[in-house]
Order: sequence, then structure tokens, then C-alpha cells
Amino acid sequence: MKQSRRPAPFNVVPDDPEGITWALPEGAIARLGKGIRLSSGGPRLALPPDGKYFGVQTCIGLWWYEMSSKSPIALWETERGMISAADFSQDGEWIAIANYDGVIKVINIQSGENIAQMKRTEEHNVYWHINFSPDRKWIATANFHGIVEVLDVHRGVCISQMDRGDREAKGADISQLGFSPDGQYIAAIGRDPKEGMQIHIWHPTTGVPIVKFAGSRFTFSPDSRLLASATPGESFIDDDRVDRWISVWDIAKAERIAHFAAHNDWVDAITFSSCGEFLASSSRDESLRVWDVAKGVQKRGYENFGTSRTVPFYTAEGELFAIIDGQDTIEVWNMERHEKIGVPDLHPRRINAAWFRKFPQLALADMRTNTTLNKKPQSANIHTFSTIREAACFPDPIMFLPNGKTLAARGYRNGIVLWDVESKQVRETLLKDTRITSFTVLPSGDMLAAHSENNNIKVWDARKPDAPIAEFTETDPVRLVWKIAFAPTGDRLAVGSREGTIYLYDFKLQERLKSLTGHTDFIWSVTFSPDGKRLASGSSDDTNRLWDVASGEEIAEFPLDEPRTMKITFSPCGNLIAGGMYGELRLWCAESLTTFFAIPQPETRKPYALAFSPCGKYLASGTWWEKGMEKMAIRLWDVASGENIATLWGHPTDIQSLAFSPDGTLLASGSFDCTTLLWDVKSFIGS
Repeated sequence: MKQSRRPAPFNVVPDDPEGITWALPEGAIARLGKGIRLSSGGPRLALPPDGKYFGVQTCIGLWWYEMSSKSPIALWETERGMISAADFSQDGEWIAIANYDGVIKVINIQSGENIAQMKRTEEHNVYWHINFSPDRKWIATANFHGIVEVLDVHRGVCISQMDRGDREAKGADISQLGFSPDGQYIAAIGRDPKEGMQIHIWHPTTGVPIVKFAGSRFTFSPDSRLLASATPGESFIDDDRVDRWISVWDIAKAERIAHFAAHNDWVDAITFSSCGEFLASSSRDESLRVWDVAKGVQKRGYENFGTSRTVPFYTAEGELFAIIDGQDTIEVWNMERHEKIGVPDLHPRRINAAWFRKFPQLALADMRTNTTLNKKPQSANIHTFSTIREAACFPDPIMFLPNGKTLAARGYRNGIVLWDVESKQVRETLLKDTRITSFTVLPSGDMLAAHSENNNIKVWDARKPDAPIAEFTETDPVRLVWKIAFAPTGDRLAVGSREGTIYLYDFKLQERLKSLTGHTDFIWSVTFSPDGKRLASGSSDDTNRLWDVASGEEIAEFPLDEPRTMKITFSPCGNLIAGGMYGELRLWCAESLTTFFAIPQPETRKPYALAFSPCGKYLASGTWWEKGMEKMAIRLWDVASGENIATLWGHPTDIQSLAFSPDGTLLASGSFDCTTLLWDVKSFIGS
């Protein structure tokens, strides 16, 4: 086994072991969250051969962690961030990193030296998968158009593009990509609109197809002669297809040599034994089966695990183990000895089995070196990554509590995360098991939360997670959306719909109020005035409207020289309305809707995040990403004059939310990169 090289300690701040101040943009004083870009199944990880260190791909860069301590030890590629894919060379010396600008860098892990850099000229050439060849001369890539290519590392050129035949639509449909162990073949799983999930095998230097067949998961044999895959039964193009069979293909002959059909539900994982003679597979039918490849028969079966998450793997010495994700525990079993290996008592919610399916060495990296045919393994070190995920927020909205000591942000999937502003640490998570769409902080400091799903709206007191305080249901054909706003008075709720109607509720009285009708398309912005008497809305029908909440009548449509959607916010006293729209920032009188000023915004054609300072004298605006932009701008404006008094450059992608602290000394910016930056703005606005 190759020994991992300790990554070069880029951007490490010695007195900050958590990375809160690593690689901060100029003017920022802290970063809350690691910027995890979560995909389905959890953070995307890059793992070296022996698992002593690992990288986590994020929107702000590549975080390096030490496996044993789970502590960050470096932060790479922060100049642009937006890491889309990464892979280690087989010898553990190099790592290839791709970003959303389509740039691939090959870097020496230990020294940090840039070995090679490549960028294809095609537009939108974002790489979702990259894989080193075993000799590290080539890199296989799959981009967001579903195009598979092989690149020469040292020459920086494309040596082959894989032929997938004619496709009516091109998208990011490659779900698995990899070289054979000897580098003579390359395989990928792609979705075809007519044929469903298909496994392709090509010659890597020519791109010439060898064989294609239906399947949704594959693994090569150690000698690269065979490829095993999960495949459907007789129906290859069935909407209800279930890949419950195992097929084994002789690659050189393009011939199926074995077909196993004992599973009766989706196959989750497949692995060859180290000798290549046997194949282990697990299925959602709660079974694990071992197949004799040459004889084409089942060698052994294990039934009734009571879970759909069982991941088999072989040690280098040939013993079969399985990770079993039960209802309350994670277990590891030596299947051949029928022995459970001692592991820490862990709840499966804290471990994502998708990581195990893709990276079983993560779970048992320490166990592999101590497991032999002659020595009974005593324990396994299960590595979990809850410490990485627990601070993951999607900070829209973000709000300071009235005392200014706590900042609240919406959790990425569940809950409301409360950050201690002084320590920059998570204080607690409210409603941590509840999906939250929106929340608000009332002047009293109380927090209300809401979620809308399947036309069902629930409202909680954030400190009381046991049951919602109100629940409303709309019937079809209404289709509610996630844009929800609370009135500052703490009694009303506005929810937009796809059709354009805005629904109002008094959740204290459990009453549905008169709906606001006038928009004709998707509602994506709703906000109440500070006194709760008016509501501003924006719609995909390119109109923005002001409403009287009590009567449910439209007051006026915002006067614009051309139809445009925008982000809207009221000033603290309610006498001004700011709108961030395509290419422009505008300020109106809230009573007459006359324009105070309009300022062109060159960076983006997307709506802006906006926030007034508590005194109402200043306005902060934040941009969304457009092609060619590397860092997003946060601008501070003098409301009276319209002067831009400061510009802060920080997040690598869309700024979703802005909030001033109650004393006006701090500005928090929440981004699609899943971080919140804290900025000291005293020198700009004189607070």
C-alpha cells in the first residue's frame, strides 16, 4: 500500500485549528461554515490510497483533513474555489482538481507544485468526474454535457473523445466513470433517453466503443479481463425497470459470460474478490450473495439483514467483510467467520451509506492493515464526518438576534443553525430534524420557522420542535413554492405559488386570509413592510407589485421602464423600498413609488441580495454569479446620495442573503457556497 503524502499546508493560520480565518478575502473577519457543496449522498470526497488524509470538494476550495483526527490541515485552490471534481493518482503523489470554470490542475500533494494545467475551449465545459489512469499519464473526464474524454496530463491535450452515438439531449448524465486496473479500458454509465441507463466500455486512446449494455453499477476484475454490473432483467427500456441481476462481461470478446438472477430488488454494491474468482453483491432485498464467476453459480448467500444498506468488500488477503447500516447501529461483519467486528456505537443518520458504497476504505482504512487470514481482527476504526456536516448551512435567510451575539442561518437541509458571533462556533441547532424553508427573528428575539411541501404549510415556534403551532393545506390545482415570508408582527405568513397567487395566513388565529391575486406566474419574492401592513412581491411574469395586506388589494405595480423581476426590501422605518434587478439597483419612495435613484450594475443580470443598515442610512447589495466572474461583489451604498462608499469581494458564487448586526458594525453575507462571511464595516459607515 502506498503511503499518503501529507498535503502542503496552504492557507493554514497557526492559531486557528478550525479554519475559521483561513484564506479570508480582504475585509472579512471570519467564515462560518466550511463551504461544503453537498451533492446527493453527502460531500464529494477525494481519497488517497491509504486514507490517512482526504480532501473535501467545496465551493470555496479543497479542504484537506487528517483522517484520524478529522481536523482540517490545509485549504487549497481558494483563488477561484468552485471545485467540481478531484481524484488521486494511484501512487498517491498527485491530485487532479477541476473547477466550474473548466480548469483542471494536476498538483504534487506534498510540495503543492502545479504539475500541469488544462482547460478545454468548449463552452460550459464543467467537469463532474475526473479519473487518473493507473500510470497517471491520462485523465478521463465527464462534463456537464455528458461528454467523456481522455486528456494527456503532460501535453494538456485531448487524445480521445468517447463515442456514445447520437443523443437527442446532452446533459450531465454520467453517473460513474473509471479506468480498468491495467488502464486498457475505460467505462462509464450514462443515461440514454430511449434506452435508459447504459454501461459503455471504450478503448481510451481511440474512443472506439467495445461494448454497450444496460446497467447502473459496475466494477472491473483485478486483472481487467472482466466487468461486472447490475443489470435489468428482460426489459431494458421499462420505466419500472429494476436492476436486480448481475452480469459479467468478457471485455475483449465483448461477450457476456455469466448472468446471476437471485436478487429480487435493486443491486446496491458489487465487488470482485482479490483473486477475481468470486463476486459479492448486496441488494435492497436485504441479502448479500457470493458468486462463482467461472462456474456461473451462487457460492453462498446471506439473508435477512433487516436493512437495505449492506456494503460488501474483500480485504487484500481475500476475506469478505460487510458494512451493515442497521436501524440504530452501524456494524461490520466478517462474513466468512460470521463474526461481528467491534466498532463504536454510531447512529446511521450520522453516516451516509452512499460514502461507504463508493469508498469502503473510508470505513475500514485502519482495519485493512491488521486483517490477515491467520490473525483475527479485534476492532475496526469507523471514520465518520459529522464534524464536517454539522455546520453546513444554506444561508438564505441569515438574521442576527436582537442582542447581536447570535447569527441564525437556515441549515442546508434541516433546522436553524445558531452561530455564536464572538467564538464563531455553532451554539446550537433548532428544529434539527425538521425541514425548514424559511424563518424569521422577531424583535422580541423569538424565532418562527416554516416549511411548504405538497401544498402543506407548517409553522413552528423554533424553540419547540415537538409539534407545529399551525398547519394549512391548499388543494389542487394550487402548487405552492418555497418563497415564504413572515410578517414582523409575528402573526401572519405569506406563501407564493407557481401560478402567481400569494396566500396569506394568520397562524395565531389559524385562519386563511384573502389571497393576493394579480401575478400570472411563479412567485419567487415576497416581503412584508416593517409594520406588516404592506407586502411587496416579485414574479416570473416580470412584474413587481405592492399590496395592502388587510384588504388583500393591490396598491400599485412598481414603475419600471421595462418588465423585470427583482429582489425587494423595505428600509427599517418603511419609508423606502430598494429593488435589485437585472443590471440595476433602484430606490423608491414607499408611499408614492417615485424613484429616488437608479444605478446600473455591470457585473450581473441577476437580482441582488439587499439589506438596509439598522439606521436606514446605508444599503448593502450582493451580486449573483455570471460566466467569467471569479468573486462576487458586496457594495455599500449611501442611501441619501446613492454613492458607492465601499466594495467587498469575497464569495466565489451567488450571494443569497445579507444582514447587518443590530449595532450596524458587522455585515453578514450568506452565499450559495454554503458559507457566511462576517465583515467589519465600522470604518465604512461610522457605526
